[in-house]
Amino acid sequence: MIPLLFLALGLAAAAFSYEVSPRARAWIDDHARALRTALAAHRAAEAHLSAARRASDPTVAVQHVHEATRANRDAASATVEAAKMAQTETQRASTAGSAADVIVREEKISSTLAELGVGQCDVHTYFGVSPEIKDALLAKLHAEGMTVTGDNPWDIDTHEHDVKLRALWDSGTRTLKLIVTAGKDGFFGLVTCATIWEKIDPVVKGIIGS
Repeated sequence: MIPLLFLALGLAAAAFSYEVSPRARAWIDDHARALRTALAAHRAAEAHLSAARRASDPTVAVQHVHEATRANRDAASATVEAAKMAQTETQRASTAGSAADVIVREEKISSTLAELGVGQCDVHTYFGVSPEIKDALLAKLHAEGMTVTGDNPWDIDTHEHDVKLRALWDSGTRTLKLIVTAGKDGFFGLVTCATIWEKIDPVVKGIIGS
């Protein structure tokens, strides 16, 4: 994998490969601009991953992982744009390095969530959550007697044995993540992770499907 440092080197090399025609300069400028955007997104993603590992609050940790996922997606999008305009070996190498970093970071994001053991009962991830499904789910939670506050992330008070959750929705990947922030081992130890998810999962899957 080509380190992110090579992105900067690629930009410098591109500056020396300008051709005379305005059209040639235009695509070099566009390629360099796309790579700068990708580099900024790479840096943001890494910063959020580092913050997630340092966070003592599990919900804060999940929020940083959520932001890292979003930044990594931005890096991927900018890399695709750079790839469309790559003309030289240096440009193609820099673009390939950025793409490789996106793939490696996807794995880092997954492993970070696993290492964090966030929340009291791990993370439940639901796929295929469109904006309409997300709104319907929030309405359903209200109808079930739960209180939902905030705006991505949302804090959910089930009003049952002090069980509380936090929800994070990624509009780009259409995924919803839920973690349990309070309530485990409540009611004389009878509230377990299994009983919490037995209550929550049917409500969520009833809206988004299995």
